[in-house]
Amino acid sequence: MKSLAKLGAVVLPLAMLTACANTAEMDMLKASVESAQSTADSALVAARNAQSTADTAQRTASDAELAAVKAQTTADEAQSTVEECCAKIDRMFEKAMSK
Repeated sequence: MKSLAKLGAVVLPLAMLTACANTAEMDMLKASVESAQSTADSALVAARNAQSTADTAQRTASDAELAAVKAQTTADEAQSTVEECCAKIDRMFEKAMSK
């Protein structure tokens, strides 16, 4: 019985010391996990903001492309009108010179 008491006297403080160490380690681990979660949350917010900015840029680029296509169409029509006008003037000039 005395050997059990001696064993208990040795084991009990070790068990208590181990439990305290585990609690401290658990607290450190919990703080580390909370920090990692906070960092991950911040990264997610930043990623969402970046995606929103990219979506806005894509819409702006698409609008600019559409405007450029419309401008090119207008320029092509103007060029065609100028060429028709030049051809008409050339015909009128030739007709006037042939008289």
